[in-house]
Amino acid sequence: MPVIEYFPYQGPNRRMDTKVVEILLKFGPADDNGFPRHLADIREPLLSAGILAADEVFPAQALPAERMAWYTSLLVQTALLFQRKTGHRVNFFSIAGMPEQKRCLALLEHEHGDVGMTAVKLACELLTGERRLLAEPFRMFSKFARDRLLPVETGAIIGAAQRRDIPAIQLERDPFKRAEFEELTGGKCIQPNGLLVLGHGEHQRVLDGVFCIDLKEDFSALFESAKQQAASRGLAEPAALDAAADTLLDRLFPVQKPLRMPIIAITGTNGKTTTTRMLSQIMLAAGRKPGMTCTDGLFLNGEMQQKGDCCARVGHLKVLISKAVDIAILETHHRSILQGGFAFHRCDIAVCLNVTEDHLGQGNIDTVEQMAEVKRALPERASQAVVLNADNAHTLAMLEHMGARHKCLVSMQSSRAQLLARHGAVMTCCCVLEELDGRAVMVIYDGDDEGGRRVPVMAVDEIPATHAGAAGYMVSNAMHAAVASYLHGIGIEDIRRALGGFRADYATTPGRLNIFDDLPFRVILDFAHNPDGMRSICEFVDRQKPTGRKLVAFAGSVSRTDETIRRMGQSIAGHFDFYFCKEYLRTDGTQPRRVAQILQQGLMDKGVAESQTAITTCGRDVIFEIFDACRPGDLLTMLLGHVEKPLLAGYIREYAEVLRAREAGGKQAGGK
Repeated sequence: MPVIEYFPYQGPNRRMDTKVVEILLKFGPADDNGFPRHLADIREPLLSAGILAADEVFPAQALPAERMAWYTSLLVQTALLFQRKTGHRVNFFSIAGMPEQKRCLALLEHEHGDVGMTAVKLACELLTGERRLLAEPFRMFSKFARDRLLPVETGAIIGAAQRRDIPAIQLERDPFKRAEFEELTGGKCIQPNGLLVLGHGEHQRVLDGVFCIDLKEDFSALFESAKQQAASRGLAEPAALDAAADTLLDRLFPVQKPLRMPIIAITGTNGKTTTTRMLSQIMLAAGRKPGMTCTDGLFLNGEMQQKGDCCARVGHLKVLISKAVDIAILETHHRSILQGGFAFHRCDIAVCLNVTEDHLGQGNIDTVEQMAEVKRALPERASQAVVLNADNAHTLAMLEHMGARHKCLVSMQSSRAQLLARHGAVMTCCCVLEELDGRAVMVIYDGDDEGGRRVPVMAVDEIPATHAGAAGYMVSNAMHAAVASYLHGIGIEDIRRALGGFRADYATTPGRLNIFDDLPFRVILDFAHNPDGMRSICEFVDRQKPTGRKLVAFAGSVSRTDETIRRMGQSIAGHFDFYFCKEYLRTDGTQPRRVAQILQQGLMDKGVAESQTAITTCGRDVIFEIFDACRPGDLLTMLLGHVEKPLLAGYIREYAEVLRAREAGGKQAGGK
C-alpha cells in the first residue's frame, strides 16, 4: 500500500484560494499489486452501507488509466462522496502525478477542515482494505459532519462577500472557536457554525447567522422572503439566497469606504523579524496604528498583546479583526505558508528578503529551490507591490512570476543602471546603495527608466541598528523596510526618523545583534541559526577589533538535517579563536537528538583544531562556564535559540554580580 500523508489548508493557500486537504501518496515497488484491483472492490462496500444507491454513478469522473493516478483519483472521489453525502457543499479535486518520483499529489475541497480530514481517513481505510464494513463508521462520520455543516445563509453571505472583495472570516473554523468570542456574542449562539466577521478592523461587521450582532439587526426575514419567492416562482433556491446575501451586504456596507485593512507581509529565511519591527516602527512614526506579528509576539499599536511566535494564520487573523489598528505588518514563516494557509486572499505589499538553506527535510521540502517555491506563494498574492532582494538568486527568480502593480528590487551589490540593464523589462522601481560624500546612502528610484524619480533616503551609518554600516544584513533589512514603506505612501521624513531611532538592542530587537558591555568582555547575542545567518554574523564579527580573543558559542537545531548542521559549523570556521558547540535546547526542554558533535565536525572539516573547540550543553551553569573562559578584552558571540535567547540578559546581570562578589571577596582576603 502507498504511504499516504494529508493535512488541511484552513484558508487561501499556496495551492489555490479554495480550502483544500492536500494529500500526498508515495508508492512503493510492490503497490502495483495492492488493494484494490477493481472499482467493484470499492463500490460494493459503499452500496452495502447504503452510502451509494444502486443506480448512482460513482465515481463522478472517469478514473485515469495510469495505476497511481487511478488509485489517487479513486481515493479523493471517495472522500468527496463522503462529504457530499453529509450535506457539505464541496465539488473540487485535482490530481498531479509525479511518476518519476512514484508520487501523486491530490487536492480535495473541504468546507470544514476536520470533516475533510476525517473523510480522507475513512477513504484511506477503505482503499487500503483496513475497513470493509462502512455502515456504522459512516453513521458516526455523518453525525460529526452534520454538526459542523455551514448554514446555507452563511455560505451565501461568504460567496457574496467574495464577489465584492470583502474579507469574510469564520470564527467557528480552525483556528478559532466560538467560545473565544463571548465578548462579541454575549455567550449566546443564534446559529451554530454561523459566526462570521465581514471586513477588517474598524470597518468590520459581525454576523451570527443572519443576525448582525454589532448593529443588533435581524435579517432573517430577508432570507425567508427569498426562499418563499424562489419556491413560488419555481426558481433555484441557491440563486435566491445569493440575491438576498447581496442585499444584506448593501445594507451592512451602504457607503463606499475601505473594508480591508492594508497588509504588508514579510517572508524569507533570515531578517524577517527585524524587518517587520522596522516597518512597524516606521508606521508608528507616521502616525499609523500598526498591528504586528513576529516570532517575538503579537503587538497592537506598539503594545505587546501576546508573547511567542505569532507568524502564522491565527496571529494574522487576530490583527485583522482588531479595531485598535489600521494597518497589518505580518511576518510570515514558511510553516504557515507550507501547511496553514493565509489569513487573507491578497495583501497590499509583500517582501521576500532571501531564501537560503534552512528547514529542509521537513514537509517534503528537500531543496532550497523547493523552499523558494513555497515562499514565492506570498509575494504572488501582493496586489500593490512586491519587494524582492536582487542579491539573492532565489528571490530574484521570483520576479518573473509577480503580478503586483509595482515590482521593486533591492540591492546592496548592483547599481540602478545594472538592475535596469538586466531586469528593466519587469522591474518598476528599486532601492540601491550609492556613495555620497564618502558615505553609503540608501536611494530609492521610483520608475522603470532613466527618467524615474530619485529619492535619497538616508546614510546607512545614520541607522543605529547597522552599527555604522558594519552589519550588512541589517542594512539590507533597513532597505527593504524603507522601500516597502515608501511604496505604501509613507513620507521619507517619517522613514528617516523611524530608522534613525531604530537600535539593535535587547529591548527593540531581542536576540538580533544585541551588544552587551556589562562585563569585562563584550558579548554579542544573535539568533543566527542557519549557514547563511552565521555567515552574515561572521562578516560583522570580522570587522570588530577587540583587544583580546574572539570566541563563539553556537548551537544547531534538532529539526535541521545533519548536512545543514555540518554546514553551520563550516560557515563559522576560521572566524574565531575558540568555539563552544552547544546543544540546542527545545522549548519543551527535551533534547531528542545530539547535534553538537556534528557542529564540531563541520568546524574540523574546515581546518579548525579539535583543541580550539568544546562540546557543551545548555543552561545557566553552562553559560557561566563559558563566561568564566573569557578574559578582559575578549569578544564573545553567542548564537542562541528561542529557549536561552530571552534569558541571556538576566544571566549577564547575574554574572556581573558574581564578578563583583568575587572582586569584593578578593579584596577582603588581600586586606587580611
